[in-house]
Amino acid sequence: MHSVNSLLLSIICWEAATVAGTHHKLLLISFDGLRWDYADRRPDLQSFQYLKENGVRAEYLQPPFPTQTSPSHTTIATGLHVESHGVVHNVDYNRSESSIVVGNFYTTLANNYWWDNGYEPIWITASSQGLKSGGYFYPGSNATIGGRTASRSILETITTPKDESAWQARIDDVMSWFRDDDFDFIALYFEEPDSSGHSYGPDADEIADVALPLVNRTIGYLLDKIEVNGLKDHLNVIIVSDHGMTEIDKSIRGDEVISTLDYVNASDIFFQFPYAALGLIEPYPHELSKVYQQLNDANKPMKVYYKEDIPERLHYANNDRVTSIVLMADLGYTIYRDFPGVHVNDGDHGFDPMEPDMRGSFYAFGPSFKKNLTIPGFESIHIYELMCDLLELNPAPNNGSLEVLAGSLRGKSIRNSPGFVLMLATIPAIQRLLEFA
Repeated sequence: MHSVNSLLLSIICWEAATVAGTHHKLLLISFDGLRWDYADRRPDLQSFQYLKENGVRAEYLQPPFPTQTSPSHTTIATGLHVESHGVVHNVDYNRSESSIVVGNFYTTLANNYWWDNGYEPIWITASSQGLKSGGYFYPGSNATIGGRTASRSILETITTPKDESAWQARIDDVMSWFRDDDFDFIALYFEEPDSSGHSYGPDADEIADVALPLVNRTIGYLLDKIEVNGLKDHLNVIIVSDHGMTEIDKSIRGDEVISTLDYVNASDIFFQFPYAALGLIEPYPHELSKVYQQLNDANKPMKVYYKEDIPERLHYANNDRVTSIVLMADLGYTIYRDFPGVHVNDGDHGFDPMEPDMRGSFYAFGPSFKKNLTIPGFESIHIYELMCDLLELNPAPNNGSLEVLAGSLRGKSIRNSPGFVLMLATIPAIQRLLEFA
C-alpha cells in the first residue's frame, strides 16, 4: 500500500510541476489619473512608444463606480465590483454614527477599518500561497485584511515626497526588493498625472508639457533599471491608471455647482457627504421620502437614486456602507453640502464610468506578453485574474474573467493549459484513491 501512495503522490507532483514553478515576477504600477487618451497627445514621448511597440496596450481601461482613487485601485487589486469589496469611497466614514466626515484620503489609507472587509487583494493571494508580495504606496496594500498582510508594505502619508527624485527612489527600492529579497509581486503607486489634472484640468498645457513628460521619464527610468538589474527576461510589468479626468468649468457660478442644503433641511438629515461627483445622503428614516423628493424636484444636473434603484451596471447598491440616497452629478458638475464659494479643482473624476473622460490606461510588457498589440477596452475587474495567472496563483472569488485578457499572452494562460486542466481533473480522483489506500 505504501508503494501505491508513493506512486499517487509522484503523479500529483509531476502534474503540479508541469504548471508550477515557472512564473515570472510581476510589477503592477499605477499612475493615478492617467487618462486613456493622454499619451496620444505626445506621440514623441519615447517611453510610451516603447510600451506600445514592445507590449500590449488597451484602447482604454474602464474603471468601476465611483471613479475615485481608492475604490478603483481596490477593484484592480481584487477583481471585485465596489459593492463587493466595500471600499465605496476615497474617505472613510460611518453613516450610522456621524453626520460629519473627519477623514481625508491620507488618514483613510491608514484606517484599517475601511479596508478590512473580507476581500482578497492580489498581494494577499500571493503571500497566502507562498510568494513574497509587496505594496509600495498602493492604496490599501498596507492594510491587514482578515489577519493577513502583504509580505512588506510602505504606507503613503501626506508628507511623502512626491518629486521626480522621490519617484526614482521608489523604483530603486522596488528593484532591490525583486533583486535582493526575491519578491514575486509588488504593487507600486505614483500620484501623477492626477494631481496636475485636478489643479489645471485635463485640457491644460501642464498635462502635455509637464505631467506627461514626468511620467514618460519615470517609465524610462524603470526600463533602464529593469535592464541594469538583470530582470528583463524575468519580470512582467502591468501599468494601469485608476480613472480618467474631466474639465470643471469654474466660470459658470451657480450653474455647475449643486448645494444640497439649497433644497433640503439639514435637520432632516443624519449623515451627508456630498463632494465633487458623488453625494451620499442618509436622512432620518421618517424624512427619507421627503428628502428624496426635494432633491429630485431640484431639477439640477444630477441623478437622484434611492439606494435600491441605483443602476445594476454600477454594482454599487449592495453594500451596507452605501447610503439610502445617492446623488450622481452629471459630467463636469459638482455637488457640495454648502457651496464653499470657490472650486478646489479645475478637473475632477468620480463620475459615471461609462463616460469616456473617466477611462483609464492599460499597458503590459515583459516575457509573458505579446508585442505591438492593441486590445479593445475592458473593465478593470479582469486584471486580478490576469495577475493570478501570471503568478500561477489560485484566485480568490472575483467578478472578472481570465478570458478577457488571455489573448494578450504569448502562450496559453496557465489555467487554460492542458497540464493545469489535467491536474485539476486528476487530483480529486487521486485524493479519492488515497482515502482507500
